[in-house]
Amino acid sequence: MRPHRRRGPLEHVLVAGSESELAAIEALLLLLPSTAYGQVLVESEPQQAALVLTAPPRVTVTCLKRSPADEPGVLLAGAVHAWLAEWMPEEPDPARMITVWVGRSARDRVNPIGTTVESF
Repeated sequence: MRPHRRRGPLEHVLVAGSESELAAIEALLLLLPSTAYGQVLVESEPQQAALVLTAPPRVTVTCLKRSPADEPGVLLAGAVHAWLAEWMPEEPDPARMITVWVGRSARDRVNPIGTTVESF
């Protein structure tokens, strides 16, 4: 197996929002370097058409279709918590930058008590 070679900091990303925040999600994706890797999670209504978002090659876009009984943001918040549990390191790696953006639709459900969340 070939050793992994990095030429600079590795950017690991999570972008999460609802279909109403697609403009912001698209703008964020345009800012990512081509070497970024990670996940885009978009919560949408069941009848929403398939999403077409342009992302760097190693960034996966996943559409989370909520059922009519689901409260908006709950499905997305659960997915964000699962991502954070899997990918947030206990010991930071100076060669890895982590960027997390959560839209308003799930922000209050994701925000741990006692932390500050900036609104944009």
